[in-house]
Amino acid sequence: MEKSGNWKILKYFNTIVKWFLAILMMVIAALTFYQVFMRYLFNSAPSWSEELVRFLFIWCSFVAAAIGVKERIHIGIDVFVSLLPAKIRSLTEILVNLGIMAFSGYMIRYGWAVTMMTRRQPSPALGLPMSWVYLSIPVMGVLLILYCSLEIINIFKHFSEERRAQAC
Repeated sequence: MEKSGNWKILKYFNTIVKWFLAILMMVIAALTFYQVFMRYLFNSAPSWSEELVRFLFIWCSFVAAAIGVKERIHIGIDVFVSLLPAKIRSLTEILVNLGIMAFSGYMIRYGWAVTMMTRRQPSPALGLPMSWVYLSIPVMGVLLILYCSLEIINIFKHFSEERRAQAC
């Protein structure tokens, strides 16, 4: 497959997701510094900053986990898979991605249900709807389905390129 406009859009989307993650991490670091500064110098730490840091950390965790699947940086035991022939290894990778996609479907379905149930529940310190926090679950599910679908497409692309090379 050639590098079409769709692949460029996905590359830009991935860059935006990574920047979103980096900005969240910077805000978490700044808020944590602010909270420690206020606690030790003025003996008065605002309660809202701790809650906001917790909520942003939840979002960071879920988005980073999806990026980890895309970048293939999660810990995996591939000793046995690496011993398999190339075709069976590709099939195993496809099955793993399909399993992740099935789990992601559940995350979307039930994460959305929890998000809707908590839309009127305010957080204790900030008063934000708790649904904003729980929305990170279906967002992660969508990202995982997108990234696993792309991985399956790449596996098929690589397999078809190998077959064409063998035919020549």
